[in-house]
Amino acid sequence: MGARSIGRPRVAFVCTHNACRSQMAEAIARQIAGDVLDPCSAGTDPVPEVDPGALRALSELYGIDGTGLRPKTLDELGEADIVVTMGCGVRCPVFPCAHREDWGLEDPAGRGPEAFRETARVIEARVRDLACRVERGEIPGVTAPVRADVLRALADERRLAVVASLAEGGETCACELLEGLGIGQPTLSHHMKLLTECGLVSARKDGRWLRYTLDRERISALGDALKELAR
Repeated sequence: MGARSIGRPRVAFVCTHNACRSQMAEAIARQIAGDVLDPCSAGTDPVPEVDPGALRALSELYGIDGTGLRPKTLDELGEADIVVTMGCGVRCPVFPCAHREDWGLEDPAGRGPEAFRETARVIEARVRDLACRVERGEIPGVTAPVRADVLRALADERRLAVVASLAEGGETCACELLEGLGIGQPTLSHHMKLLTECGLVSARKDGRWLRYTLDRERISALGDALKELAR
């Protein structure tokens, strides 16, 4: 997990008892997507304790210490941007949010350790997908967060010039950027490494040169996020 992003959307994972699925979703999201999402969880009818099978799966698969995890009520959550219900007809009619979706996961309670592990793996895949959609600004009403590494990558006049050049000219060969910016290959490689690592630019090999393309969707989402922060 990278540095925290600015303006992470709060995601509430909700199931009936807040003992298995939603607890695992919160813990997994915090570990693998905490740089993009601000996760929390609750139950519509919470029980006193988290299911030991869920705690075991979190520990075995992710090394997560479940000490301190406890079922919570919806009243304890506060506001959320996204509500994810885990399945089994869970309803949150009075819980306001910008976006909600149901993951339709079967409750692993009472079905043995492998059921918990499989549920955790499915949750991990869903969390990664959700984080990707949030980061790319694909969820209506939810502003993509501004990642710290993206801000660092753009905190340089030459890298901003690269972004402007790619925005204007489309896919561009490194040789053209070298000529246009008047810099050496090592300097360009350094700048492009930062831009590609944060996902603003992609690269492909073309003979002896690399050709670079700007991720316009990510740039657009970044612009929307900065506008939201400026309000």
